[in-house]
Amino acid sequence: QLLCDVKTRRDSVYYMIHRLRELHPAIDHYLSSPAQKDLASCKLSDTEWQAMSDCEVILTIPHQVQQVMSQEKNPVLTGAIPAFKMFMTIWKKLGEQNSHLKRWMDLGLKGAMKYYERMDNTKAYVIAMCM
Repeated sequence: QLLCDVKTRRDSVYYMIHRLRELHPAIDHYLSSPAQKDLASCKLSDTEWQAMSDCEVILTIPHQVQQVMSQEKNPVLTGAIPAFKMFMTIWKKLGEQNSHLKRWMDLGLKGAMKYYERMDNTKAYVIAMCM
């Protein structure tokens, strides 16, 4: 079963793309059947499947960081800044190692940096880091 986006669930896009890629053979088979000729134009090209793969690679990093933070029995704010820094460092390396992803990584990092700067200006994070 394909998954839908859930705005309140941060990983929903990652899970949607992951599930789509898992079901790639079944989806292609279904869309290739004569009974589905009206939907044949919806079949993704190899380039589009590669783009889905790239998106999954990109989203795997924040997904893994979020999973680590969620595994703690009592998640604490002190782990947020180091986890966020780790996520940004890995994204930067991913862009450097994959030139075709660099544009997207830089765009994502720009947004992440704005969020990180807001964290710097929030007293709760500063207090948590001193504890």
